[in-house]
Amino acid sequence: MGHAGHAAAAEAPIVVKAAIPAKPPTPRAVLKPLPVRTYRDVLAVLPREMEPQNARGWSAAEKEVANIIMKKKLVDTARPAVMKLRVSDVSDWGRMILWATVENEEGYAIRVFSGAENPAMLPSLATLKPGDSIQLEGVMECVKFEQLWGGASLSICVRDGKVTKLLPNGLPAPKPTAVKLSVVSAVYGAGNSFSDVTDRVQAILKEPGAVFAAKPHWLGAEPVTDGNRTLIVVHLIGAKRYVFTVGEGGAVSADLLAQSAH
Repeated sequence: MGHAGHAAAAEAPIVVKAAIPAKPPTPRAVLKPLPVRTYRDVLAVLPREMEPQNARGWSAAEKEVANIIMKKKLVDTARPAVMKLRVSDVSDWGRMILWATVENEEGYAIRVFSGAENPAMLPSLATLKPGDSIQLEGVMECVKFEQLWGGASLSICVRDGKVTKLLPNGLPAPKPTAVKLSVVSAVYGAGNSFSDVTDRVQAILKEPGAVFAAKPHWLGAEPVTDGNRTLIVVHLIGAKRYVFTVGEGGAVSADLLAQSAH
């Protein structure tokens, strides 16, 4: 009995437990780059050895090296920008350009530019005037030291811009009361040559407080060198139809359309 019991025990099957699979490594979180908020964030990407605080005394070669570094670290990486600025102007330079001069003590001019490649930006640009406080959000398009308007400059360009007007306390400004009218049609031209600009005029005038000029780059029309063109806007106030006419460069706004109807 004793020997049989030992034999039975010796022949008992050996149970091998499956190994517990190792946990896959936790993927590292991808940190989003911090947005550029001031010109100091731009200069901060330059090596300390370059002494960016002394850029006012750099040679042309040193500025070119800095431009290469800033492009690689800010433009090529599509670094976001969220900048609070005071508007210098919205200018017609082949396209409508918002620009702002930034106060600084660096010894050279610093300016931020944002162009309206996308027509969707035009309505917000039409609400701006020099001195307005805004927040500009977008993506870095170009950054470079250059000679501009007769002096040494650092130019910062932002694309895909979104503009928010700000109150003096930095909070978003409330929009003015919208004028109740609807644009039926709009044409721009002279003689027998007119372009349909209805969609562009409708989009801009839907933005409360928008004021723009009857010029090609506001209206999406081809520039011409000969003759003055006219903008003709047919619109409704209630059930009544009115016609607003303005010559080349004249101001256009929902308020002006409403005033001309009375």
